[in-house]
Amino acid sequence: MSRYITPKVDVKDLLLVSEEESDIKCGKCEKPMMFSIFYKDKESHDFLVCKDCEIYMQRIIEEDS
Repeated sequence: MSRYITPKVDVKDLLLVSEEESDIKCGKCEKPMMFSIFYKDKESHDFLVCKDCEIYMQRIIEEDS
């Protein structure tokens, strides 16, 4: 199961690898958010991003117990 949270990492330190428009709309401006993948130190980080509002939501995956 995955969910989105306030980023645990500083997005400015990451390298953007890919992005594509998602079906999820920003709660502030109602424009489609971008599903973006960033990379740093051999780890990838998935985000939902609204570039207009500068909102970043990091996806984390939780294992079912």
